[in-house]
Amino acid sequence: MKFSTTLSVALFTLAKMVIADSEEFGLVSIRSGSDLQYLGVYSDNGTLKLGSSSGSFEATITDDGKLKFNDDKYAVVNEDGSFKEGSESDAATGFSIKDGHLNYKSSSGFYAIKDNSSYIFSSKQSDDATGIAIRPTGKTGSVVADFSPSDSNSSSSSSASASSSTESAKTSSAAAVSSASSAAASVISQITDGQIQAPNTVYEQTENGGAKATVGMGAGALAAAAAFLL
Repeated sequence: MKFSTTLSVALFTLAKMVIADSEEFGLVSIRSGSDLQYLGVYSDNGTLKLGSSSGSFEATITDDGKLKFNDDKYAVVNEDGSFKEGSESDAATGFSIKDGHLNYKSSSGFYAIKDNSSYIFSSKQSDDATGIAIRPTGKTGSVVADFSPSDSNSSSSSSASASSSTESAKTSSAAAVSSASSAAASVISQITDGQIQAPNTVYEQTENGGAKATVGMGAGALAAAAAFLL
């Protein structure tokens, strides 16, 4: 039994790491001093609306920034900016939670468009739209923790890491070439009659591109130096 419990906890933790969605929350509209204050989001034949319906949704934000409802459908954005329910393949991306507000494409501004006794939930302003905010509220009534989808973060981090690695490789390569050139130049000098002479102290290139001092130069080294000049 102990092994089974430990295994279950481990699998649950692993599942959370793999899925990495936000915690579940209710969508509560905020517009102080109006009848839009504290309305929920629900579906009216697929159209997402704001109202006091008992069928208000609970939702999560997926790891790729989609708003998923507790009926296993997703928020889809129409051309006019209004939201509707749809499949995962049609779902809008760009949702997050920041500073206690639901965000869509880095904006916490949403709109309510009057439709009889309810309001159509929209992401775009229009002549008859009223601006609102959406507070993601947990089961205890408190605001849930901020959440950012990991795909964009990972992408930017990978790009930055790749760029840093490339620049580091370029710097190391340039340093190695410079070191090798300096070592070769210090080994060889030329007297006025065109013959090659070697100084008493010369430098040999090490395996890592640096240089070390040695005393004297043998015939073999002198011949190598001559070949370098040719």
